[in-house]
Amino acid sequence: MKDIMLADTPVEQREQILRDSCDQIVERSYTRKFDTQQINERRAELANVAIQKADLEDELAGIRAEYKSKIKPLDERIGKVRDELKAGGDYVKGDCFKFVDEDEGMVGFYTPEGYLLEQRAMTQEERQRNVFRAIRTDRTGTND
Repeated sequence: MKDIMLADTPVEQREQILRDSCDQIVERSYTRKFDTQQINERRAELANVAIQKADLEDELAGIRAEYKSKIKPLDERIGKVRDELKAGGDYVKGDCFKFVDEDEGMVGFYTPEGYLLEQRAMTQEERQRNVFRAIRTDRTGTND
């Protein structure tokens, strides 16, 4: 069998001659070969589409970077809030108040809101009285 049937006949007339002289017409899928002009058109189209895609990917990268910069502080805040929830409160640094209870031999540290933070036994230095403890514990006056 020949690679091209009716090669000397113009392309426009080939289909009709093949239709009229074949044994059977069968519908099939096949790859139709491009001529040189069609190949060049497809190459130009491929180049244009590739350029458009590259432009859109660059734009997408810019948008991603912009959104990533907006999301990063939110992720950091989520981490901080999660840690605070895990700890049951937030970590603060501020003035706390130390009280020595000579009767029990204990020392307590309190927050400005009045919550006990820590309680421990008195050290040797804390067993010596100071002015503030003397005022709190020594009662002078007529109401004793």
